Order: sequence, then structure tokens, then C-alpha cells
Amino acid sequence: MSATMSATYTTPKFMNSLAKLAKENRVSNKDVKAKKAAKVQRAKDIQRQRDVATKMDKELTKLENIAAKEEAKEAKVLAKEEARLAKVLAKEAMVLAKVSAKEETRLAKVLAKEEAKEAKVLAKEEAKEAKVLAKEEAKEAKVLAKEEAKEEARLANVLAKEEAKEAKAEEKATEKAANKLLKYVDKAEKKLVKDFEKAEKKATKQDKGEERVDIIRTICENLGQTAVEA
Repeated sequence: MSATMSATYTTPKFMNSLAKLAKENRVSNKDVKAKKAAKVQRAKDIQRQRDVATKMDKELTKLENIAAKEEAKEAKVLAKEEARLAKVLAKEAMVLAKVSAKEETRLAKVLAKEEAKEAKVLAKEEAKEAKVLAKEEAKEAKVLAKEEAKEEARLANVLAKEEAKEAKAEEKATEKAANKLLKYVDKAEKKLVKDFEKAEKKATKQDKGEERVDIIRTICENLGQTAVEA
């Protein structure tokens, strides 16, 4: 390096690399707090979803119990009706045993007609009850599905808002960190120029080999001190 150095100064490549590395790896306390808050919120959302699932399971169990009760009720009615019919048949059998074959044939026709009529009425009642039960189950299932869809939509909306809030906070924190880093680089650059000029003046009193060593040493020492102060 000559005794007279140019006043033009160019930022060293390693300074640009240092600034880039610091920008990529800097994490602010606000980022950490925001991420922790998001994690807590996600845990709350998951717990809320589990609560909804538990509620749905209870509703389903309730519907199953209702269906079981209805089946038991229908079985009891059917058993009662069968017992009544058996009693009627027993009485008719006693009567038929005392009458003639002709009367037995007539009574058998009457009995068959009555049984067919009762069977038709019973089948109609069973179909009606089954229809009512199916209608009630469909209605309850529709209400349950509507509530589930409403809750899912609400949870999705809450999650979307939280994600947007988190993204905005991260963007703001990143911008703040970048501005801080740029200020630090600008300060370091100015200090480096100043130190370089001092080293240049000092180098005019020494030979060429000593001049390069002293300048490099001075720059590195001042750069290290500037990084510590920042």
C-alpha cells in the first residue's frame, strides 16, 4: 500500500456477510413471546375441539339410549299383544272343541279374519311408530350436524384470526430487527472508516510491510470492539 491512500471507501465483503448473517439469525423477545402465545392459543383450540367431540359423543349415546328404550317398549307391547292373542286362541280352542265340524270351520274363518285384521292393525301401528322414530332421529341428527358445522366454522374463524395476528406480529418484529441491524451496520461502517483513516495516517511513518500488518490489526481490533459495544 502506498503512502498516499485514496479517500474513497468501500464496505468490505465480510461486513456485508456479517450483516446478512445477523439479520437471518436474530430473534427478538417479542418473537419468542408471540410464538409462545400462539402455542398456548393452539392448545386452547385443541381442548375446545375435544370438548365439542365429547359433547357430540354424549349426544350420540343419548340417542342410542332413546332408541334402545323405544325398542324395548315396542317389544313389550308386542309380547303383551301376543299373550292376549294366545289367550283368545285358547278360549276359541275350548269353544271349537265343543261345537261341530261346521261350526269349527266357521269359527276358524272368523278367527283367521280377526287375526289378519289384528295383524294388519299391528303392522300399521309398528310402521307408524317406526316412521315417527325415524323422523325424530333425522331431526336430532340434523340439529346435531348443524351445531357441529357451526362450531367448526367458529373454530376455523378463530384460528384464522390468530394466524393472521401472529403473521402480522412476526412481520413487525422482523422489520424492527432489520432496522436495528441496519443502524448497527451503519454505525460500524462509520467507525471503521474513521479507524481506517487513522491507521492510514499512522502507516505513513512505517515501512510498507509493517504498514499493511498494522492497518489490518487496527481494523480488526476496532471492528471487534464495535461489535461488542453494539
